[in-house]
Amino acid sequence: MPGGPVAEIFGVLLDNARTHGRGSVRLTVRDLDDALAFDVADEGTVTVDPEGLFARGRTSGRNGGTGIGLALARDLAVSLGGRLFLTGGDPTTFTLLVPVAPAAPATR
Repeated sequence: MPGGPVAEIFGVLLDNARTHGRGSVRLTVRDLDDALAFDVADEGTVTVDPEGLFARGRTSGRNGGTGIGLALARDLAVSLGGRLFLTGGDPTTFTLLVPVAPAAPATR
């Protein structure tokens, strides 16, 4: 799993939670056999169209921002063969799915 792009995605999600969310931020990792699911959740609530969150130039306006972070993070996820989406609005939860490369067969 490429560390650089995944770290960049986490940076966006954690900054987004800090800037636009509320309360504590929690990162959970789930093993789905052929993928890893990373859930980033805060104690806030999202009441807008989930797809609109990933539109370039969209920002809440509450704390500024360029509105490119989530769009960039989603593009990075897709470049890895993964997905990034909003999985919960209350509490706000984003999930990053990253495929896991199959282990190479053992040689004898």
